[in-house]
Amino acid sequence: MAGSRRCGTPRAARAARWSSRLIAFGVVLLLTGLLLRAGGSGSSAGPRSFASGGGGSGSASGILTVNMTDTPSFAPNSLTATSGSPVAIHVINRGSFAHTFTVSATNITLNRSWSPAQVDQFFHSNGSWANVSLNGGASAWANFTIPSTAVGSYEFVSVVPYQFQAGMFGYLNVTAAGGGAGVQLQEQTANAGLSFVPSVLAANATAFPVAVSVEVSNLGSNSHTWTLVAQPDVNVTAGDFTSYFQSHPPAANVNVPLTPGQVVWANFTITQKGVYQYICEIPGHLGAGMEGYLYVGVPPPPVVAPPSTAVVEPALLLAGGALLVVGVVLALAASLVGRIPSPAYGPKH
Repeated sequence: MAGSRRCGTPRAARAARWSSRLIAFGVVLLLTGLLLRAGGSGSSAGPRSFASGGGGSGSASGILTVNMTDTPSFAPNSLTATSGSPVAIHVINRGSFAHTFTVSATNITLNRSWSPAQVDQFFHSNGSWANVSLNGGASAWANFTIPSTAVGSYEFVSVVPYQFQAGMFGYLNVTAAGGGAGVQLQEQTANAGLSFVPSVLAANATAFPVAVSVEVSNLGSNSHTWTLVAQPDVNVTAGDFTSYFQSHPPAANVNVPLTPGQVVWANFTITQKGVYQYICEIPGHLGAGMEGYLYVGVPPPPVVAPPSTAVVEPALLLAGGALLVVGVVLALAASLVGRIPSPAYGPKH
């Protein structure tokens, strides 16, 4: 009997150790499976793209509506039209302060650092398609015909001192007759690290040329540019983009403001379908991966979904349950070892 108890003690200890391990491992597997079930499979955000025009106010031609606010801003701040077409824009001042609706006759982006005198001088030298002044609560019409040769993005601003500098500007994106409807996209820089979010943009154009406007904002604390390669299906690198742009000027090149919430517009015209690379020109940023691709008239690559837990989740739950059962059986067996006496075998008579 003493020998049986001595043999049973180490067996019980081993069984107890294995049972505790199996129970612990089973609990871990069960919890993992339950967490996967609760969290779901998730999804990855695809490229963001939408037609310009502010919810219907920016039609291709004809009657448009622009609201002025005391923010100061225009709503919508992006319109589309066709070269050679007559345009009637109903301008409504929703605020209390005076504003102007002044449309540049030159397809360039005005310098945000210009003084009010410099803005006035620009329009005095280059002219405007429309210039409507409105007091608070008033409304008026801006009627003009877009020249047949006009293609690109034409900025409209309020020339009331410092309203343009405070963000009261927008774009009239003009496409050639027979061209595609304008496209407006959104882009941000990452709030941590060096990257664009998203790194893939899609413009669903079916006719060319097409005017594209990209609204870019800076979520991080570093200075950046948004610079678009003008040729499709061309990749520049950190070592050659400077020399490349000297021979092939970028289609768009804007400095992204650091001020939180402030945006800048990159406005350009694409004449053929393809994949266009965009980068940040700040030294070291492209090398760190700050680039993306604009797909115009061609489908972007499919978004890679995270691995499905449809198979993993039940397998983890089953395995965890099985280990718990085995662990409990071992624990019971370990508790009985040494308590049941071994059969006595005495000498035969």
